[in-house]
Amino acid sequence: MGYYAIGIGGTGSKCLESLMHLAAAGMMPNLKEELYVLFVDPDKANGSLERAVTTLECYKTFSNNPQLAQRHLLQTKIDSVANPIFSPFDDGDDDKPHLEKFFNYAGLRLADDGAADLFEVLYSEKERTTQLHEGFRGHPSIGAAIMAQTVLGGDEPWKTFQAKVANDANAKIFLAGSIFGGTGASGFPTIAKLIKSALDGKPIVAQIGGALILPYFTFIDADHDNQLRAKAEHFLMNTQAALEYYQRASKDLVYNAIYLIGDDSQIQLKNFSLGGKAQQNAQHFIEIYAALAAIHFFGNDGAADGGTQYFRLNRANKPLKWADLPDGAGGVKIQSKLRQLYHFTVAYLDVYKPMLDDIRRGKVSGNDAPWYIDFFERNQSNRISLNDAKTEASLNSVKNYCEDFLVWFVNVQHSKDNNGKFNPLNKFDLTEVTNRISSDTTMQPLRAKALNRVWRNMCSAKGKSDGADIGKFLNALYQNCEKI
Repeated sequence: MGYYAIGIGGTGSKCLESLMHLAAAGMMPNLKEELYVLFVDPDKANGSLERAVTTLECYKTFSNNPQLAQRHLLQTKIDSVANPIFSPFDDGDDDKPHLEKFFNYAGLRLADDGAADLFEVLYSEKERTTQLHEGFRGHPSIGAAIMAQTVLGGDEPWKTFQAKVANDANAKIFLAGSIFGGTGASGFPTIAKLIKSALDGKPIVAQIGGALILPYFTFIDADHDNQLRAKAEHFLMNTQAALEYYQRASKDLVYNAIYLIGDDSQIQLKNFSLGGKAQQNAQHFIEIYAALAAIHFFGNDGAADGGTQYFRLNRANKPLKWADLPDGAGGVKIQSKLRQLYHFTVAYLDVYKPMLDDIRRGKVSGNDAPWYIDFFERNQSNRISLNDAKTEASLNSVKNYCEDFLVWFVNVQHSKDNNGKFNPLNKFDLTEVTNRISSDTTMQPLRAKALNRVWRNMCSAKGKSDGADIGKFLNALYQNCEKI
């Protein structure tokens, strides 16, 4: 059995970003199962999509490096093709796409007046002529028509996806997207039906699940009123209509499980963008809920659970608590897993990587760090030279993932008080990263006392740990960060 996750649109991409970080923390139900990911978005320059792909690249570079192999950190293998993004539009087409061009409206008018007239009835002139390279502009009827013609074609990333699923007798496929926009709302039902249709008649028992994200943000935008676009004032109306559709079509849906996730205390985005790189909204705790939904689905055996379940958190005047996160253990599991990974990333970036860099540059002696002598100079496998280009690249790949994780983690923690504005790592002081998810004191910043304790434990480890090469050092550091 393998796990397959498809992020549809900007929100879907952010959900997969959270899923990959939870996988890094050891949250997947079976750490030995591979997770295959792909993204669906006509807007390949989408800032949220770009960040999710960066997370994927950082994760794969770290986890696939044999020099960093160990038993506990980033143990879920995540796979994808070189370009994991599917867009229904041709990359080599310099003429930006629109609906009339995609369906060859001019040729349709010449060949079949009736069909052309129907096309005009179904779509307004603005819908037919608006350029779609930055997404479907909050109009799922456009996206559904285009995706129905392009998804599951013979090209990547669908080629590899179909080959993997065809050889997986018990595939678990999970889709995530918003219900109130354009790309997610159009792709969520359409892609699932196409996947189910492609699997019909094949000797596999694939299950399909998905997270539909209800409105959790709003925005004020007066600059694009004359353009075809998503409108915040229509989010709730669009959501109601979509939910009524899913209720009416419940018997015909191909999903084995659908998770509806939303937040009625919506943040107001300050930097609204139609699309492209400028669409860079901060990560939000709702996306952790979607990632936990995927993990729940992957770990569920598919047996009937007695019907629909509803959960509501009353957060009026109350902060979100770890116990509010449905991890099957009252929030304790996700709290402990993320705390350990958070402590590891801060310790590595703030103490151990700078020390290794100073040793390599000759600024300090390796004797000043006994753990360095044990894990690098006297490594039981072979001596690890910091001047080796491969070693430097390996240590930097750990640094890149740690920085990516902290960007995600800090933005999630601030998701209720920064108005959805994305902040890079250099906007935060690592010593001031506090626990905004809960008001308790179990995830406070790493203080000197805690770091000193980790340092002593690393020095007393005498180079003994699971893993190979640099992996021994990483495993020891990660394990020592568990009970800070």
